Order: sequence, then structure tokens, then C-alpha cells
Amino acid sequence: MATATCAAEPLGSASATRRHAVTGQPLLRASTARRLAADGTHGRGLHASTLHAAGAPARSGAAATVLQIVNNVAGCGILTLAAGMAAGVGWIPAMAMCLVLGAISGFTFYLIGASCDLTGCTSFKDLWSATLGPSTSWVVDGTIALMCFSAAIIYSGILGDAFGALASLGGAKAPAAFLRRASIIVLTGLVLTPLTLLKDLSALSFTSALGCAAVLYTGIFVALRALDGTYRLGTDSALLASLPPHLTPSFARASLMRFDKRALVLVSNLGMAFIAHYNAPAFYESLEDHTPARWGRVCALSFAVLSLLYAAMMGFGYATFGDTSSANLLLNYAEADALAVVGRLATGASILFGYPLVMVGLRNAITGVCASLGGADAKSAPPFRKAMRGLCTEGARVPLTLTLLGTITAIACTISDIGTVVGIAGALLGAAIVYTYPPLMYAAARRATPNPAPAAVYALVPLGAFLGILGTYVTLT
Repeated sequence: MATATCAAEPLGSASATRRHAVTGQPLLRASTARRLAADGTHGRGLHASTLHAAGAPARSGAAATVLQIVNNVAGCGILTLAAGMAAGVGWIPAMAMCLVLGAISGFTFYLIGASCDLTGCTSFKDLWSATLGPSTSWVVDGTIALMCFSAAIIYSGILGDAFGALASLGGAKAPAAFLRRASIIVLTGLVLTPLTLLKDLSALSFTSALGCAAVLYTGIFVALRALDGTYRLGTDSALLASLPPHLTPSFARASLMRFDKRALVLVSNLGMAFIAHYNAPAFYESLEDHTPARWGRVCALSFAVLSLLYAAMMGFGYATFGDTSSANLLLNYAEADALAVVGRLATGASILFGYPLVMVGLRNAITGVCASLGGADAKSAPPFRKAMRGLCTEGARVPLTLTLLGTITAIACTISDIGTVVGIAGALLGAAIVYTYPPLMYAAARRATPNPAPAAVYALVPLGAFLGILGTYVTLT
């Protein structure tokens, strides 16, 4: 059976659509979309279908593409890795898992670009339609919607953690849990709601650089605190003494080789940290003189850098706090720690101004699902289909956004530990987006060629299912 192909519009084509295919809402200008493609926090950058709709990306050399991919992938997920290690993994297995899963993630990232080369597609959704059939393309929008929804909950939780700690440092006299919830509610009402209701987000294109700076600074300060002994047990450090008992460093379970079922928590956290595969078609399209071989070298270098960055962050974080490492590592540092204060401010600002881009991805993915399920706009359509079509209209944009914001805020206020959301999202969505979808699409694309996909590609599908199911179970139990 021949594989369908996607006809890519030429660069700079005047016919390239500038509006959402369903709602008709104006999308970002092409230049803005290109900048947002390199955004450094998960879910904050628009996924490939939206990026392509906003205009074809400018060509980038191999080195620039590597930097863009690293910036796009590395985000707040780095704050969860020490906690994954603390769940029950020794030093050697933890480092090995980080490197192995990084290699697999890089390989599946490559498979998406190679599939685009075979089909001519330039977006994740179009690639799915061309290889696995348009009738199930709503699965892509549904997965992206869940990804963005989970990311928004995690970001709201991190905002509550960061600004709650800053409020306490500023003299607010209230329990930490109250300050966290109050911070989430106030920031949502006064900052996030007005920003997410904006139609033109071009003014927020600076968030890519801000996110990159926040990640870079956080990595440096975590390394410094691990090396300078500020939180080393047995010292007379005032910052160490100010920590509550549940955050005081402990290494009772530390080992070189420990490895049990709790290691799946780290697998899930890494799955969340490496997710950005829905943007792979945009990066492949933007790579100058792109060929599968050149793309393979770019992916190998990008994910090697990411794997080493994650291993360093995980190792330095665990070396500092050990078994008490939090799902949000910034919580472990003393409120008065000057380096941590700057880290919280940088991370909080990065999330605040990047949050609206999460909501764009979420809203567009939901309207994509509704358009697929709603079918043709016929007067005789059942009420369910009419309701689905109704959510795709411009009039539904504000109510849908406010409903989503309210739901996300309520969940973020209820769940005090973002580790639960990270674990479940990383297990299920990581299994789907990183380990399952790419090999399925690549294998389907190769059926139209004389050389079918090798067996190793198919082996990734059951691996993804195994990690997704067990990772979710371990996280919940």
C-alpha cells in the first residue's frame, strides 16, 4: 500500500495560511512563530502543526538547530529529576537510565524527521494523517491537549511554590500551603488570565530567551550549591539550619546500585523531560540542506547534550539533598538563599510570560479534536456534534479559555506535589509521544519503500506501552 504524502508549501509562500484552520483566529506572525519554536519550556512552544500554519520556518545551520532543539526540550522538567532518583535508584543505574532513555528519545526524534523526509510532511498531525490515516488524526490533537493541560497544571504548581516562598521571605505570615494556593489564585486572576486572553502573542516572543536563561542559571546555581557545601550535613551553615525537617538532606537510602520498581518514577520524569517530539517536523523543515543523515547527526548531538545536562542536574541535586529531594527542586533550598531567590524569580517570570503559549497550544488542540469529532457543520447533525462544532467558533474562545484556566487552577491548588502530575504525564504521554507514535509513523512511511523498517523500530512500541502502564501504576501507588 502506498503511503500518502504531504505537499509542503514553498518557503515564503503567499498562500500559506495565517489563521487557525478551524476557528479562523489569526495565528502568530511567521517571524514570531519561528522564535517561539525554540522556546525552552515544555508545552510553552506551539506544536508543529500550529508553527507550520503560522509560516514556514527560516533555514538554520546544524549548530543553530542543535541549540534550538536543546532550548526547546530543556525546561522545568530538569527540576524533577533528583526526586526521581531519590524515589529508589542508585547512582550508576540512574545515570545509565538517563543516558539510555536520552539515546532512545533522540532516536525517535530522528524517526519523525526521517518520516517527514519520506512523506514530505511538515507537521506532526499531517505526518500522522499521511502514515496512519486521517480518520484517527484527532489522536494527535488529543495527545497534545493532554500534554499542554498537564504542563499548565505543573507550571501553576511551580508558580505557587516559587512565589509562595518569595511571599514568606517578604514577611507574609501564613502557612506555606496557604501562601502557595493564594499565589496561584492571585497570579491566575491578575496576570495569567489577561495574558491568555490576548489574541496577538507576538509581544511574548522574548520568553524563549528568558526560558533559556532561567534553565542555564538554575543549572549553574544547583551545581554551585552542591560543590560549596552550603547544605552539607555537619556544618554550621545558617541556611542548612533554617530548613524544615522534611527538607533537611538525608542519604539513608543512597547507594551505587539500588534498583527496584520505584525506578519507574525516574523513567516517567525523564519521559516528561525529553518530550518535544511534536516539534520535530518543524525543526527538520528548518534545517538547512536537510537529509536523514544530516538530521541524524543533529539529533545525536542535541540529545547527547540534553542527556549530559539532565545527568548533571540530577546528580548535583541528589548530591545536595539526597532522599529528601523534592519534585520541584527549588523547594529544597532555604527561603533566604540568595541564589535560590534569583532562581525562583527567573523561573517564575519565565513561566508567567510563557504560560499563554501553553494555553494557545491547549486551546488549538481542543478545537482540533472538536472539529474532527464534530464532522460537517450540518443542521441535521446530532446535538453532540453541534456542541463540538460550537467550541470551534470565535465566540467560544473566551469561555473555553476561562473554563480551562479555572479547572487548571483548581487542580493545581488541590495537588500540593507536582511530582504526581509529572509522573503520570511523563509515563502516559512520554510513552505515547516519545516511544510509540514515532516508530508507528516511521514504519508506516517505510512500507511504501523497498526496504521496510527494521525490527528494532517495532520493538519500541511494546517498550512504550510497558513503561507507560507500569510508570503510571508506580506513581499512583
